[in-house]
Parts: sequence; structure tokens; C-alpha cells
Amino acid sequence: MWFLAVGAALLGVGAAGTLVWMWWAPRLHSQMRLASAARTESGVTVLAPRERVEWQPYDRAPGLSNLLKGLPWFESLQLEILRAGWLLRPAEFVGLCALAGLLLAAVFMVLSKNAFMGVAGIGIGVAIPWAVMKSKQAHRCKALSAQIADALDMLCSALRSGFSIARGLKLIETQMYPPIAEEFGRVLEEVQFGISLPEALDGMVMRSRNYDVELVVAAIQTQLELGGNLAEVLQNISGMVRERVKLSGEIAAATAEGRLSAGILVAMPFGIAVIINIISPGYLAPLYRSPLGLILLGVGACLLLVGGLLLKKMITIDL
Repeated sequence: MWFLAVGAALLGVGAAGTLVWMWWAPRLHSQMRLASAARTESGVTVLAPRERVEWQPYDRAPGLSNLLKGLPWFESLQLEILRAGWLLRPAEFVGLCALAGLLLAAVFMVLSKNAFMGVAGIGIGVAIPWAVMKSKQAHRCKALSAQIADALDMLCSALRSGFSIARGLKLIETQMYPPIAEEFGRVLEEVQFGISLPEALDGMVMRSRNYDVELVVAAIQTQLELGGNLAEVLQNISGMVRERVKLSGEIAAATAEGRLSAGILVAMPFGIAVIINIISPGYLAPLYRSPLGLILLGVGACLLLVGGLLLKKMITIDL
């Protein structure tokens, strides 16, 4: 089956080259645009007039983007990508999933010489980028909760010093770290493009999907409509957020043993399979080369998935 190995190697090289191109092409394109727009006057490099420069965002896969725009889940996928903090288009994310699926399918087919395992490789490869994105969303949401209290203290100080809300948000953008600096920076950019501040804050709530951010946005929007002492309200919210973060840390410490046990139980079948295959190569071959073995693998995967979901439900505590 040498042709399968050659095909897998070529697919891997193509996938790696495509990923490198998708990462570096926008930077190179931006540098070329800026270089073509720059001119030198009296030894000082300045930019040409704005109308001479094409400031359109660079699309790595315009054909796929036009194809996906008509689908109902296009906007939802874009929102999911933004929640992870990734600057990717839906077409680019779909392309990454397709490349991962094809690459893993080729590897599975070379190792097992079975078409069914290739199909399973496609499913697993497509699921990996989505799982990474969900993990990034959870990490980003947790980081936002940890930064909200300090951001509110900074905003309260700015408001008590006589700054406007927009100026206070600008202070957060410049003085704090991502992800909260990115979120408030995007709000200010939307306001500069003509979107009202309440609508821009609603967009931040949709992107972050964070309860603490929702509380802050509701307080700011209420003050904009009805008036009142916003600094005092935000100070109270800041204290509540600090208590929530503290309680969340205590819950995480209390459920650490359960989460570790769940991870070990889910990973144990795969680890044992790898060890058996190393000690006795070919011992597990009937599992993926016979119809009965494939059925058993499917049943085992379903049971493992159900068990993992039950364990996750048991150790998840909503505040």
C-alpha cells in the first residue's frame, strides 16, 4: 500500500503549505499595500492619501466565502469564531476543518488499510478544530471574568474624575490586556463607524457570552437612558464580580479531583489501545478489519461519549 503512504505524505505537505499560506499571505499582502501607498517627502516617509489605498480586508478564500454566505449558519459560525478571539472568516475555518479531516483520514487509512477508518478520521479531524475553538471560548470567557472587576474599578475612577463613558472605555482599552482590551476596543471602533454605544455594547455581549459582561452592559445602558450615578453602580457590580470569581475558584478546587478522574476515564481506552499495539502489533487488528469489530468500536465510542457527558454534567456547577 505504498501509494496510500505517498498520498498521505503529499496531502500532509499540501495541508501544511496551505496553513502557512493562510497565515502569512494576509501579512505579506498588507505590507505590499502599505509599501505601495508610502511615499517619501524631504526624507520623511508618509502615507499617500486615503483614497489611493485599498483598505479592504483580505479574504483568503473569496469563492468559498461567497458560497457560504447563503447558508443559514454562516452568521452563527462567524459569531462562534469571534467568541474564541480568532480573526478568521467562516470560509477559512471551514477550510481548516476540511484539511484536518482529510489529513487524519489519510493517516487512518494508511495505518488500518480500511475505508471505514478513513471516514472516522474525517469526522475526528473535522471535530478537532471545533473542539479547540470551544476550549478557546471557555478560556477567553474565564479570562474576561477575571478582568472585569479591575476594568470596572478603572472605569469608576475615570467617571469620578469627570471623564465620559467613551473616554473611560478608551482608558480600559489602552491600559489593560486582552481579551477585555480587545472587546472594548472593538466597541469603540464600532462607535467611530457610526453605531450607537448601546448597540455596540449589545454586540460585545453577544460576542463574549459572559454573565458579568452582561451585567456591566445593562448598567451602562440603563444610565444612558435614565441617568443616575453610574460610578456607584459599577462599584457595586465590581464587588459582586470579585466574589463570583473567588467562589468560582473555590468550586474549581473542590471539583479538581472529579475533573481529573473524568479525564483519566475518557483517555484510558485510547491509552490502553496504544500500549497493546506497541507490545503486540496486530493484536487489535480484528477490531477495525472485521464487521463485528467495527460494530463493537462504534458501540464503545457511543458509550464513551455518553459517559463523558454524564461525568461533565456531574462536575459542572452553575453560579
